[in-house]
Amino acid sequence: MKFNKLITLAASLTIALTGALFVSQQDASAEVTKVTSTGNSTSKLYTKDGDLITNRALAPKTNWLVDRIFTHNDVTYYQVATNEYLKSTSTTRLYDKSNPNFKYVPNVKRINEYFIKYLNVLHAANGTPAVSTSEEMFEYANHRAYQQVGDTMDHSTRPRNTAENLYGFGFNFILKNGIYKGMTSDRDVAWYLIKGWYDDNNNASAGPGEIGHFGHRAELIYTGTPAAIGMSDNSTSLSSEWTNDFDGYNSIYEYTGTNPNTNFISKDSVK
Repeated sequence: MKFNKLITLAASLTIALTGALFVSQQDASAEVTKVTSTGNSTSKLYTKDGDLITNRALAPKTNWLVDRIFTHNDVTYYQVATNEYLKSTSTTRLYDKSNPNFKYVPNVKRINEYFIKYLNVLHAANGTPAVSTSEEMFEYANHRAYQQVGDTMDHSTRPRNTAENLYGFGFNFILKNGIYKGMTSDRDVAWYLIKGWYDDNNNASAGPGEIGHFGHRAELIYTGTPAAIGMSDNSTSLSSEWTNDFDGYNSIYEYTGTNPNTNFISKDSVK
C-alpha cells in the first residue's frame, strides 16, 4: 500500500501544537477491505514493536483502511501504513467494506477464554487432563498467528518446540463472513474454531485415509498445558506445550479410517 502525507495549513498548525502530523491513505491495495474509525481524539500511532511514533498521528473521527492485525501485550493493533499501527482502543469500530453494518468485532482475549473452556469440556468427555492458559502462551500464540503470511500456514517457523494447530481463519474471515456463519460473539468464534479443528475436513497436510488427517483433533484432545489461542487478520494459532500421553495422541494422529472413536461436545456446554 502507498500512503501519502496530507499537507495542509491545519496539519501544519497541529504539528506546532501537538508534534503530530495527520496522515492520509491513497492507492491502497484493492485486497485491503477492512476499515476502522478513530474516536473523538487524535489517535497515536505505533511501530510493530509497540514503540510510539512521535511525529505522526490520525485525525479524530476519520476512517482508515486496515491491513495486518495482531495482538501484543494484550493490546490489539491495526496496521494503517508501513510499520504504523493504531491501537484498537483508539477506535470506535472495525468492519469490512462488504458488510458495513456488521457490528461484532473479535476480542482475542475473550475468544481464548471461551476456547479454553470448550477445550476442557472436550478433554473431560474424552478422559484427558484439563489445561490452563497463561499470559506467556497467549502472547506466543498471537505471535505465531501474525507470523503466517497469506494463505500459507507454516509450522516450520515456530521459534520453539511447541504443539500447534493453525487455521487460515482470522479477522478477515470473521468480518466478511461472520454474519453468514453465525459468528456474532466471541463464544461463537471459539465454537467455530474447536468444531473446525475437531472435524478436520480441510486438513491441508494430509487427506482422508492418510496418517495425520486427524492431527488437529489429536492436538485438541491431547493438548498440553498451558495452551492459548492467538489470532491475526488471516490466521489463528492454537499453541501449547506437548502432551505427556503420546500413545493417546498417536492413536488419533495415525488413524486412517473415516472417524476416530472420540467424543465431541455441544455448543451449549459452555455459556
